[in-house]
Amino acid sequence: RPVVGGNWKTNPDSVKKVEELVATYQALDTKGCDVFVCPSPLHVAYTVGKFAKNGVKVTPQNCNATGLGAYTGEMAVEQMKDMGITQVLIGHSERRGEFGIFPYDNDATLASKLKYILDAGMDCVFCIGEPKHIREQGLEAVLAEMDKQLQQVYPLLDAKRVVIAYEPVWAIGTGLTATPEDAQATHAGIRKLIAEKASPEVAESIRIQYGGSANAKNAADLAAQPDVDGFLVGGASLKPEFKDIVDAIAKVKAA
Repeated sequence: RPVVGGNWKTNPDSVKKVEELVATYQALDTKGCDVFVCPSPLHVAYTVGKFAKNGVKVTPQNCNATGLGAYTGEMAVEQMKDMGITQVLIGHSERRGEFGIFPYDNDATLASKLKYILDAGMDCVFCIGEPKHIREQGLEAVLAEMDKQLQQVYPLLDAKRVVIAYEPVWAIGTGLTATPEDAQATHAGIRKLIAEKASPEVAESIRIQYGGSANAKNAADLAAQPDVDGFLVGGASLKPEFKDIVDAIAKVKAA
């Protein structure tokens, strides 16, 4: 099944707008597509329990690798599990230090986090991706960077419990999008790396989302690529067109 996630980042600015977004997500048809939503930390508790009918998974945008204790500003999976949350996202490029934000995570901390999440019995959306200067060096350089970011987690990859979200960082929030052919070539390359360094079985069944400015206009063309298994949606996840993205990939993948 395809999988689409909506990452709200640090949006919106009021609970009233969260209510409107929740209503949009409650109306989604999830019969042909798994859907998750990543509210900002302040809004996670508000959204939990709101999607019983269609199974949209509330998925926090981060967790620590150390659990409960004196970790000011962090979130622990023990707290998430108690709230009925079963999945968490880690490794987003904005937390890896892109866009001039302080790097809160690196490949080593993310490997620790993934092990901690899986050991706790939760599922994970694991983000990887390259900045523009690497993309400009060509596909080989991109895949070398993907290999570096996956190196410490290959042994942990479980296709039933981990979704890979590939984010071409240069396409996030810029309006730039990889062509469907570029997206396919990169996804196929990532799948090949996983086949070689984890196992062919994991590579075949793990789902790889595309996370570079997917929207209602380009979703069908991107979804038609055999190695694009879903989308991690940023800006468009805050708009009514998120429904169109979910519907587009469900239709294409069912064909």
